[in-house]
Amino acid sequence: LYLRGIINHKSIKMKKTLLSLCFCLTTSLFSQVYVMHGVKVLPENQSLFEKIETQYVSKIAQDAVNKGNLGGWGLIKIDPYIGESGGYNYIFVNGFKDIDHMNENSDWWANSKEVLGIEPDVLYRNLVEESGRYVYKQQMEIQGKSPAKHVAFYFGYANNIADYLKIEKQWVPWHKKNMPVTGLVSWGVGTKFLPVNPSQRTNVMTWNIFDKRSDIMKFIGGELKTSPFPKTNQNNVMPNGWENIVIGEILSFVQ
Repeated sequence: LYLRGIINHKSIKMKKTLLSLCFCLTTSLFSQVYVMHGVKVLPENQSLFEKIETQYVSKIAQDAVNKGNLGGWGLIKIDPYIGESGGYNYIFVNGFKDIDHMNENSDWWANSKEVLGIEPDVLYRNLVEESGRYVYKQQMEIQGKSPAKHVAFYFGYANNIADYLKIEKQWVPWHKKNMPVTGLVSWGVGTKFLPVNPSQRTNVMTWNIFDKRSDIMKFIGGELKTSPFPKTNQNNVMPNGWENIVIGEILSFVQ
């Protein structure tokens, strides 16, 4: 199963905790399941990697979306100036309607010959050093109304998924009310269901889409004058809080 999706929570803290989208990157997909695929590309290969993905693979993804084989596709570049070095530096996001849709269309990316006239073994170079794939179910979202360029992923571990989702539902009206202040364009919640292992550090995440990188910094730094936060039992459900926060730039997105 080769899915060009996105991310590994145990890698961007680098190899310890990383991330994962909906994508909903700029506006909502029809997707309920999405694959997060984190990859590491060496600095000397990044320019070529980005060119192949944004100029060529994005067209194959758009063709797959048009045919109903894919809900949406995105490529995110992790901010190179924040956090430790050595882990994933890009994230792919693939959206699907459901698990069956995902399994039936896992090889959508191999259609390069028909779309571009280029054989897959010619288009896809061996530029990726490491990769990890994670599958999430979209639980809730606030759909975006305009394009945006930056995203912040919050990753954490909830000891009770049902209680965690109740907490996030309390945040929905707060986010909607404070969007003019925070600069938030869209927001959503996902729960990870693959892979599962006893040592996993994260099983839930939120994505927070902004137009400006500076808005993300102010949002995370608590510098904005918003309405009071909702009162929740998050400390009981997520005693360690958010394990990791990762921000990135959306290089390409199709739906």
